[in-house]
Amino acid sequence: MDTRTTLADARAALYDLININDPNDPKFLRILNEVRERLINSGKWKGCIVSTVFGSATGFITLPYDYLSVLGLTYDRCPAPVFTQFHEYVEQGPGEIDETQKFPGILTDMGDGFATQLDIETAGVIRVYSSAADNGDVVRLFGEDVNGDVIYDSSGNEGVNVTLAAPYVATTEQFSKVTGAQKPLTSNRVYLKVWDGSTETQIAEYQPNETRPMYRRYKTGDAEQAIRVICQRRYMPVSAETDWVVPGNISALRAGIRSWLFEDQSDMASADASMVRAYNFLNDESKSSRGGARPTVDMVGGVFGRTFIPTLR
Repeated sequence: MDTRTTLADARAALYDLININDPNDPKFLRILNEVRERLINSGKWKGCIVSTVFGSATGFITLPYDYLSVLGLTYDRCPAPVFTQFHEYVEQGPGEIDETQKFPGILTDMGDGFATQLDIETAGVIRVYSSAADNGDVVRLFGEDVNGDVIYDSSGNEGVNVTLAAPYVATTEQFSKVTGAQKPLTSNRVYLKVWDGSTETQIAEYQPNETRPMYRRYKTGDAEQAIRVICQRRYMPVSAETDWVVPGNISALRAGIRSWLFEDQSDMASADASMVRAYNFLNDESKSSRGGARPTVDMVGGVFGRTFIPTLR
């Protein structure tokens, strides 16, 4: 974890901006999380770049719950390009990539919003596994039935509730696809497994702090070698005093909170100025973290001449 700041640290340093008389004012956590979301989604700061390795892949990879997008990759220790969802639709592009074929030499974004790490191969009931400590908590599942129709509850609302009861409780509906899930903070992990009448297959593992599970996937084809990726961190709200705060720059968080307060008073000029200060603090921290990195110039040929693109080595 590339931060040394916990929620308790941030609260002790910044609570007086919200309520000087009450460090535990609930408004502090709400504002801090909103400011963190703005900062994380607005740049690549210290602590916002994370990495992981997939030993191999069949068809696609699903990023961990707190990873937003792939910024770069190596396949079998060699760099390879990453393309957006639109790449398959671009003229002179590769067209639709066959997920059953060998790794095509590129990673193609399949988009965000997947509710499970794996797909359902054969329709069946969903068994929701949990621990006894979470008995009585309610998980709501959204999806499609064996005919591909949206599943509704008895009140006509999309989705169905599942009340946790260890070791598992099964839905009465059969799912061919899980499109969404909602869960409370739980004491332990929650697992979704499909039972088709003869075989049970796990399709999702939800962490205790996941309340709206959502994952991003990338097409890989049949990748026999390791896929190593660096990624942009996904914003995740903090709630426990021991949770790590990213970004952990107190000065940037202070400026961000001031920006929020100015905005709340409709003083947009001061709000924008304070947010610029927050970005400057984060940029300065990022620059100092680069150590001995030196700027170099890449020359890229263009239609009307050459374009000079500075990069860091």
